[in-house]
Amino acid sequence: MPEKKKKKKSWKERQRERQIRQQKAQEAYQIQREREAAKKPRKWPKGKILGSFFLILLVFGAYGAWQSTQSSTEPPTINPTNTLETPYEFTMRDINGTQFSLNSFRGKVILIHILGVGCSGGINKPNPNQLTQLKTVCNSFCGKAPVTLITVAVATCQDWPNVLAQIRITYGISWLFGNDYEDGTFDIVQKYATHGDGTIVLIDKAFHISDSYGTITASVLSSKINQLLEA
Repeated sequence: MPEKKKKKKSWKERQRERQIRQQKAQEAYQIQREREAAKKPRKWPKGKILGSFFLILLVFGAYGAWQSTQSSTEPPTINPTNTLETPYEFTMRDINGTQFSLNSFRGKVILIHILGVGCSGGINKPNPNQLTQLKTVCNSFCGKAPVTLITVAVATCQDWPNVLAQIRITYGISWLFGNDYEDGTFDIVQKYATHGDGTIVLIDKAFHISDSYGTITASVLSSKINQLLEA
C-alpha cells in the first residue's frame, strides 16, 4: 500500500503550536530564575533595613519605659538626712488644689510627716501605723487648737493625684496632704526626712525645730504637742 501523505497543518494550527512552545519556554525560564533566586542570600532594600532598625529601637524604648514604670510601683527610697536646726521654708499644694506655705503657720505647732508612695499606692513601714496615729492626733487637735498637720508625700508616677486621693480615703487623711515631687524635686524630703521614710518632725510656735521621730504613738505625740502649746 502506498504511504499516506501527512496532512499539511493549517496556518492557525502552526500558530497555536508556536504559542504553546513560547509559553513552555517562558515557564521554564521563570522556574530557572526562581531556583537561582532561592540559592542567593536575600538582600533587603535600604528602606526596609532602616525601617526595621527603627522598629527595634522603638520596641527596646517601650520595654525600657515599661521597666521604669514597673520599678516605680514601689515607694521611692528615702534616706535619712541631717537634723535641721531651723525649719526649711517651702510652698506646696494640697491635693485638693489649695496652695500653702510653711511660713503661713508661724505661731502654731506644726507637724510634718514624710511619706513615700509607689505608683500602685503602696507605702512602706512605718507609714501605715504613722497615718493611723496621725488621724487620732488630728481628731484631738485639728480645728480645736493652733496645730497644723502636713503629710509631704513623694510620688513620682504620672497618676499621682489619683494615687494620693485613694490614700487619703483609705487612711482618713483630713489634714494637708501634698506631693513634694510635683515640681520634679525632693527638696522638702531632703531637709526633713531625718529618720527616712515615715519621719515626723515637730516645729514649735516660735518656728523652731523641736523634735523628730521615726515611729511614735498618738498618745506620746499628743503629749509632745500639748507641751509645745503650753510653752
